[in-house]
Amino acid sequence: MLEEKTFAISGGKVITPFEVIEDGVIFIEKGKISAVDLRKKSKVPENVEEIDASGKIVIPGFIDIHTHGGVGKSVDESYDAINDVSKFFAKNGTTGFLSTFAGPMEMMSTGASVAKEAIEKGTDGAQVLGIHLEGPYLNPKKPGAADSRLFRSPSIEEFEQIMRESNDAVKLVSIAPEIEGALDFIRHITARGVVASVGHSYATYNQMLEGVKAGISHVCHTYNAMRELHHREPGVVGAALSLDELTAELIADGHHVSPPAMKILIRAKGTDRVILITDSTIAAGMPEGEYDFMGRKVVIKDGRCVLPRSPVTSALAGTPQEEKVTLAGSIATMSGDVRNIVNLVGLPLKEAVKMATINPARRIGFGDRKGSLEVGKDADLSIISEDIKVYTTIVEGKIVYNESL
Repeated sequence: MLEEKTFAISGGKVITPFEVIEDGVIFIEKGKISAVDLRKKSKVPENVEEIDASGKIVIPGFIDIHTHGGVGKSVDESYDAINDVSKFFAKNGTTGFLSTFAGPMEMMSTGASVAKEAIEKGTDGAQVLGIHLEGPYLNPKKPGAADSRLFRSPSIEEFEQIMRESNDAVKLVSIAPEIEGALDFIRHITARGVVASVGHSYATYNQMLEGVKAGISHVCHTYNAMRELHHREPGVVGAALSLDELTAELIADGHHVSPPAMKILIRAKGTDRVILITDSTIAAGMPEGEYDFMGRKVVIKDGRCVLPRSPVTSALAGTPQEEKVTLAGSIATMSGDVRNIVNLVGLPLKEAVKMATINPARRIGFGDRKGSLEVGKDADLSIISEDIKVYTTIVEGKIVYNESL
């Protein structure tokens, strides 16, 4: 492992992601990027250890602001579990993530303590950057795969308890703005510097306007578990597409949102305001079969995670049965999301990388430290192939995943 020393990554194409540098050289010292050399194949001094990335692409590490777990583990169960999940994420190019959970107060307290320990102790893979509370202040009319029996009215007291138990690690809260008490709650958390996001909501467009006025500035997994767009009632989707105040998450696994709908979102928001996420569950990285997620049975089949009461049909949609499938989170990876944005939507890799790196970093307040390959920033990066296969992942100058180049 290369740690606490100067080394260089040379020979590869560098996507910063603001520009593309052919045969760039990145120098890393004490966990930070000390130089990004724009000259073609600059000579690396003999006393500097060198990683040859010839024929590969060097990018900032992915940042996933919405993930519940993977490899059979939930991020909120224990330090060992979140550490295992962090290693799985690193294998797929992710260098930082928000631990995402909600539920009964006892479970949220555990999740807060786990996240705090992971932040303070560190992990062996991707870093835990904070917490995303996806609820439990949501609308039972749009539960998605969540158990609506656990939904409840917003509680500032609960929120403050989680903040205390996590050492103020909450960065993002998803909430339905139309439910009773939501607007006061949104005003409170945004005053505390936490991003308020609309999610699992049946809000009308006018209710969304009230939510934005109160402080909502983000959209949780756009299109999914929210009031749909209608030409006379634009709903939450209409607000997501039309309001410049909102950044928008996108699960780009090709199952949660069709490629044309992904393209519509990106055209409406621009690549600066769309953030790729996985919404991955414990099922990510696991073989086909049945699993328990948040007390509910889920099934992995045909590249998707669904509730077993739903018919599981081919991923090649289009049949009436397809519409009955209830997706239960995802088994997506950030590298897969980026690949799909390139292959299914047709965007340049540079734009896809931006939506998975600097956009999420800025959204949760880490834009000055992470999300791009710039001098002075944390040395969080990945070395990938043209088809977005991850070979090496580095977090703050430490190699946390490496497959022979």
